[in-house]
Amino acid sequence: MCSAGGFDRDPPCISFRNVKSALREWFLLGCFCTSFKSLQNRRSADGLLGFPLHFLCISLCNLPQILNISFVFCFGFFKIRKLIKKYNFEVFQASDAGGAILALIVSKLYRKKFIFEVQGDIFDYPGKVGGRIHSSLVKFFSRILVKRADYIRIVSPFLFEPLDKLNINREKIFLVPPRCDSKLFSKQNVKADKPMIFNENQCNLLFVGNLLKAKGVDILLEAFALIEKENSNIGLVFVGDGDEKERLITRSKEFGIREKVTFLGRVEYDTIPTLMYYADILILPSIEEGVGRVLLEAMSMHLPIIASNVGGIPLVVDDKKDGLLFEVGEIGALKEKVLFLLNDPTFSKDMAKVAHQKFLENYEYEISMKKFIDMYQSILET
Repeated sequence: MCSAGGFDRDPPCISFRNVKSALREWFLLGCFCTSFKSLQNRRSADGLLGFPLHFLCISLCNLPQILNISFVFCFGFFKIRKLIKKYNFEVFQASDAGGAILALIVSKLYRKKFIFEVQGDIFDYPGKVGGRIHSSLVKFFSRILVKRADYIRIVSPFLFEPLDKLNINREKIFLVPPRCDSKLFSKQNVKADKPMIFNENQCNLLFVGNLLKAKGVDILLEAFALIEKENSNIGLVFVGDGDEKERLITRSKEFGIREKVTFLGRVEYDTIPTLMYYADILILPSIEEGVGRVLLEAMSMHLPIIASNVGGIPLVVDDKKDGLLFEVGEIGALKEKVLFLLNDPTFSKDMAKVAHQKFLENYEYEISMKKFIDMYQSILET
């Protein structure tokens, strides 16, 4: 793996579990490369499906979007040129518009294959989430990327529709759902004691993700303020960081609930299963969303789910069967869903069991990994 600090040793052969972890901290340009021979005979050290994989990551500073993109282009282009001379990259893959544009340019220059990952409805990017200028840029570059990419990876069937509108050939689209490490996200493997942030005698709501408007975190906070008025024996934990954090802290004080809301910031990925194990409900109130990997992680952990009815979420969560859905932005509806589960723990527990079974049948790690490997094999054989 390469950071902005330089490439001080050969890129390691790593499993997708580690790629997933790396993606949370680095900006993936996605250089998947070299030998894909004998895939069926290769296993990562922990027994999970995997194969030799080199990839280039460039660290992003906490800068405005336009400066981040400039950084990627100025630093990334020359770094990739240097690495291409050393390693025989076969495929470039990227999911963020900034890195994807660079990966597209380099792939064309060196006649390599390029995969663009579409993880949300980026063609209907709401201006109120990213700002009008940012929204317009995302839409503009995304249209270029999906048309010029050799292949497209989508995470949910709902993304076929916007691609169809752009007349994208479905033969170059691969549906590969997000991966969830069911060995890590397992109730049986949680050994840690209950974190002190979870009061022993209260119900705990959990949010895991970036603290951005797109994630609906302000909606969750307002709903929690209403819930707390009817059930004071409750707490809310935000796991993650983002532009909305300071605003959320300020508003929690205005609502008079600051002592009931915990902001953990970014945490080590392998601590999230422990947080889910001791939480009572996971809430994903997104304004726009692809699938939401955190939903799969909660399903694996038997954690009841409440989520907004948007994007690919309803394709993962079947309302009132394995989770509860509410319409985007409906604060009152979210409040009622939470109170319903708190007042009916038996239904909540049964719902989580159904969700866990769905996870095992459709999203378990080896199932998703097989689809990922099939995609690469298919691409490299063409």
